[in-house]
Amino acid sequence: MNRYPAIAFAMALLCLGAAAKAQVTNPVADDADAFLATGSMNNPAGTDLTGENFGAAGTLVVASAASGKGAFQSVLKFNLSNAVGLFNTNYGAGNWTITGVSLVLTSNYGTDGVQPNNGIFPRISGGRFVIEWLADDNWVEGTGTPNLPTADGVTCDALPGLLSGASEILGTNLYTPPGNNVPVTYPLPLTTNLVGDVSAGGDVTFLFYAADDQIGYLFNSVNYGHGNEPLMQVVVAPLRPVLAGAFTAGGFQLTGVASDNATYQIQASTNLAAANWLTIGKATADGRGNILFEDFSATNARRFYRLSQ
Repeated sequence: MNRYPAIAFAMALLCLGAAAKAQVTNPVADDADAFLATGSMNNPAGTDLTGENFGAAGTLVVASAASGKGAFQSVLKFNLSNAVGLFNTNYGAGNWTITGVSLVLTSNYGTDGVQPNNGIFPRISGGRFVIEWLADDNWVEGTGTPNLPTADGVTCDALPGLLSGASEILGTNLYTPPGNNVPVTYPLPLTTNLVGDVSAGGDVTFLFYAADDQIGYLFNSVNYGHGNEPLMQVVVAPLRPVLAGAFTAGGFQLTGVASDNATYQIQASTNLAAANWLTIGKATADGRGNILFEDFSATNARRFYRLSQ
């Protein structure tokens, strides 16, 4: 029996499949961040901090004016150029799709009721906060600290300008203090704005602010200096499936990678130029994007395979 044509085809597919992964997750540390404070009568740093920069602080803060120390908001900026480069390396430029985006935040002050060492911050308390996507990435982190604020970076007074561009609320999240140095993951919805911004491979900005009067949330900034900086996790899968094939005792086995849980028709033809392909079965990728299909009708004749949705 002459099986060489089919074997050659199977080996070619194996070369394609070996370089691809079912999905790739790339954690990206934030590139710049700062907390923005209003100040209050009970804040030792002052009653009006709206023009002060705190970009070099080791922490980011979310609290409402009811905290007693004034309102705190935080901005974070992630650069996705290296992540997009990794995805293009794994799947080819434009041949991948985003299947998940989340933020991972960790605090060395994560115990309910604890007062941080610096008195300008509120006590740690659970509550709700908003994550908002901002189109405007044109802000500077600055060099200000809680003990020595500056005016060389983003401030509370700059917020109206940042919000004058496109923005989108990505959700309201519940913060429950988990203890010190315990990472907390916040999945984000895959909106058109967020996916487009991430896919572009440039900067992505988020704004955090209080959604109730209870929250007192401190989490480590990129300048904390001891790890646990804010992370953005981006998960992608191949946009177009990649197949590999090999003979088995019972027929011809197809394996491959595709979008997680996606169902495909397995089609076959003896001629690539054929107008009609024969559907010989279907396969559903598992939760990790892996495909497995056994063609028990394979013979020693030449046969080509493809997936269709």
